[in-house]
Amino acid sequence: MDVHNKNTLLNQRISRLQTEFILIDHGLCPDWSRLPHRRRRDSVYLILGGKGEIEINGQKIYPTKNNMVLLPRGSVVSLHSENETCYNKYWCDFLMHFDGVSLFDVIDFPYMIELDDISRALDLFKLLDELHLNTDAASALKLNAALLEIISMFLEYDPRGVRHSAKDNPFTDEMKAFINAHISGDLSVKVLAGAMGFNEKYFIDLFRRHFGTTPARYVKTARLEAAKHELLYSDSKISSLPAKIGYSTVQKFSADFKAYTGFTPSEFRRRFK
Repeated sequence: MDVHNKNTLLNQRISRLQTEFILIDHGLCPDWSRLPHRRRRDSVYLILGGKGEIEINGQKIYPTKNNMVLLPRGSVVSLHSENETCYNKYWCDFLMHFDGVSLFDVIDFPYMIELDDISRALDLFKLLDELHLNTDAASALKLNAALLEIISMFLEYDPRGVRHSAKDNPFTDEMKAFINAHISGDLSVKVLAGAMGFNEKYFIDLFRRHFGTTPARYVKTARLEAAKHELLYSDSKISSLPAKIGYSTVQKFSADFKAYTGFTPSEFRRRFK
């Protein structure tokens, strides 16, 4: 794939990025030490002071003042402190994903960066702290923008000097291609696992780690996205659409489509085509 097509693909993916803010807090961090565990959500720390050790997927880092640390969802992390109140820091928990896939599984982010000037990052964390309890739309937009800017700083200040592009992921690429090619057929776990040559239990765990959701939920979303495309870019009769995307009845398809988009198939076509 040439550079232009890679950039186009990356831009298309990022345009579908979903950001889910969870919490923001700051202060001294007691009880820092934890045995290895798998993170259930993305986290970012802004270190204001203190010393300690973090091991992320086998890589040890030693954050100090003016460092930012990224702990992606799904990573295996252990924490060790040199004293009871290891760090004074801001921390934020969130999720960033698209197409059921974590942003950090697609783009190679560093786990830690060092900031020459902490003021920009500190202002952004303070803004998150100010906005997160507000319920108006303007605050929600500003909050998402601030969080995205914080995460983008990890690419700006990447100490490795990496030229960032989409990661190659053979499992997700092959799985997406298979599902898209067989969208009208049987896409049960048994079929999907067999296509990849894995037993069902191992396949489900592997799928969840790569896609951040279950095979059934991903397939359902893929089918409904295919339905949206058909409604917008073809003149196919709505009654023929369920069979094309693997639904057995029009009624089940219509109910799932309404729950997914907020519109019936006919309303969606009239409104957006």
